[in-house]
Amino acid sequence: MSDVPADSSADSPAVSPAEPIVGKMRWPFPIIWIVPLIAAAIAGYYLYYHTKQRGPEITISFADADGLNPGETPVRVKGVAVGVVSGTALDAARKRTLVQVKLNGDYADLASSGTAFWIVRPQFNGGDFTGLSTVLSGPYIQALPGKGNGTTDFTGLESAPVMLGTGMRFIVHTDRLEHLNVGAPVYFRGIQVGVVQDVRLGAGAMAVNATIFIWQRFTGLVRRTSEFWSVGGADVKGGVFTGVDVRINSLQSFLAGGIMFATPDEGMPATDGTSFTLHKDAKDEWLKWNPALPLGEDDGKGGGK
Repeated sequence: MSDVPADSSADSPAVSPAEPIVGKMRWPFPIIWIVPLIAAAIAGYYLYYHTKQRGPEITISFADADGLNPGETPVRVKGVAVGVVSGTALDAARKRTLVQVKLNGDYADLASSGTAFWIVRPQFNGGDFTGLSTVLSGPYIQALPGKGNGTTDFTGLESAPVMLGTGMRFIVHTDRLEHLNVGAPVYFRGIQVGVVQDVRLGAGAMAVNATIFIWQRFTGLVRRTSEFWSVGGADVKGGVFTGVDVRINSLQSFLAGGIMFATPDEGMPATDGTSFTLHKDAKDEWLKWNPALPLGEDDGKGGGK
């Protein structure tokens, strides 16, 4: 009988292969916080976007704020909305209106000392109707960008500024001004060569001074001996036996007033700031003056405008 050991595997229980132990994944934070975190992220994005879009708040002083509605009235540059009126209030003296404006972030550079603001309303000025588009939409604030130091306080213009370009300024003065507005034309031989820039009382309120701007092309037409007179309104002359003669120089000068001047052969060229007397009428001899005067090159903008 052999000594080979009996196979004991039949009596041993079967051992199954070891199974891998799978543990449960644990979140680093409770799942309940996911929704609030997503909401906070969205809110943060919108806050950042809103802050980026919102520029500085500026204050503009106007004589009145009639028709300006907070949250509605826009501020525009060339027809593009660059801000909105956010509030209105009276100043400490109760004489002027302070208009708060929130500028859009992309136009924050408008908050500089060289920027001009004025209110656009329907009005008749200088022989022209302006602001007709506001009849239905209401008034708005127009801005003219300019350079300068940053600021948030502005004094608004009472009307749109006169676009001048290059040229010379002269002063004409008279003891009484009956019919002349800012923006009125200045003529030489019936051709407009400039514009009235400003009209105000002189020192001591003893005279009226008007600043006229002559476009660069026509500055050589003015000499120290030039004579200026008013052409505003209509000239009515005549009597019972001679009849009545009514002369209207032009519709624009009839409505807004105007100035005409003539220049003799003699005289030195006028320099910037030269002062002249503004006469009520022209003398016949002035109308006969016919000197050869220098004329600058046309800048292609319609007579030097």
